[in-house]
Amino acid sequence: MNQTTGNHIVIIGGGFCGTMTAVNLFAKAKGPLSITLFNSGYPENKGIAFHTYSDGHVLNVPCQNMSAFSNDPDHFLNWCKSGNKVKIPKDELPGKFLSRNLYGKYLDEIFKDALEQKSALINFEIIREEVIDIEKSGEQYVVHSNSGKKITANKVVIATGNHPPAHPPLANKNFVDSPRYFANPWQENAVSNTEPNETILIIGTGLTMVDAVIGLTEKQFQGKIIALSPNGYNILAHKKHHPQRNILDELAPPFDLTNLFRLFYKHVRDARLRGESGETVVDAVRSHTQVIWQQLSLEDKKRFMVHVRHLWGVARHRLPSEIHKQIQEMIAQNNLQVLAGRIIDVTVSLNNLIAEISLRGGNKIQTLKVQRIINCTGPMTDISKFQGQLYANLLAKKIIRPDEMKLGIDATADGRIIDQVGNESKSIFTLGSLLKGKLWESTAIPELRKQAEIVAHLLLSEK
Repeated sequence: MNQTTGNHIVIIGGGFCGTMTAVNLFAKAKGPLSITLFNSGYPENKGIAFHTYSDGHVLNVPCQNMSAFSNDPDHFLNWCKSGNKVKIPKDELPGKFLSRNLYGKYLDEIFKDALEQKSALINFEIIREEVIDIEKSGEQYVVHSNSGKKITANKVVIATGNHPPAHPPLANKNFVDSPRYFANPWQENAVSNTEPNETILIIGTGLTMVDAVIGLTEKQFQGKIIALSPNGYNILAHKKHHPQRNILDELAPPFDLTNLFRLFYKHVRDARLRGESGETVVDAVRSHTQVIWQQLSLEDKKRFMVHVRHLWGVARHRLPSEIHKQIQEMIAQNNLQVLAGRIIDVTVSLNNLIAEISLRGGNKIQTLKVQRIINCTGPMTDISKFQGQLYANLLAKKIIRPDEMKLGIDATADGRIIDQVGNESKSIFTLGSLLKGKLWESTAIPELRKQAEIVAHLLLSEK
């Protein structure tokens, strides 16, 4: 099938970014427009983040900061207050961390309302298939699906979101084909059908690890969980505080990593002397992070990734206090053991996986016999290694290229894709986690909602 209209936009991906791009197009389009949204894998309007197998998976941002619209900051809060959506007193709602599934219902309602209210001049179609290729045809693009559909578009939005983690970089990769190795931690099978006395190794000790532990607990898992990462576990809990705004008086370009680190350390030290949390400093500069990152040199960005990334992640990505308490109790009861080190080999035996790990602080090698390994190392970012045909084809055709840090797609700050020659596209855009290399801060709702608004504007204004 081949469709052609005067103005046709194809959106690839139906998670938050794809959904909100469509919602903004519905609201802003003034003339005839056709929109096709391709989505596969997860229900549209929810994606990986907001379609989880557990209601125990909660948002890491309080209710009051989770509006899908930048011009209506209380939209989600007011939605939660209406009807009987949550059994929480309305005056307590602003600071509560609600379930991600509830947020998925919120996005679904936003989308359906926007679809119902859109202009009759806008044609919209959802195709629940995987996009495997995009080819240039004159001034247009032909989008190919895995079933053979061909949709001709004037503009394309790549909003595929987070991709499953990369396999551990081991010489022996036989274990990746084992049914006891779970490469995708976001699927329910990673925590299902466990045996009572299993030992489970989780690679990674961040927020994804916490989700897996919560999932295992809800499945009544009674065995031993071991979590491993180079730095061990040190996720912090959210605390009620006011961001330390006085750092902003000294925060000015040109930005240099060494001077920035000194400035941060000074204000963190001062905060702690006053009995305050050092995370207040990170929170204070949250809205400035993208500007700072773009102005850092490539050398500084690389130094940040090696030396500062972990420290920043600890301060930036924190847990609701209830979840943090649950994890701490499991550690105290030895139901969850956290190790600092690296996995160096995994071999497959009849009913086990044998993992060899090198512990931090020495040359000690420890052998672990486990019945399951769950990869919680975080989303893969190197687009040259993404699964599926789409990115391989786009790279081969030189339509896209990795950003200089291999954290996503090379693009401008407002989402125009840059091809392998260095040309900025006026027809292909991206947003969300694929812009992490350009913006660094590009995964949370406050940033994503603004990106969706900007991309929608460009789609309608670029000729």
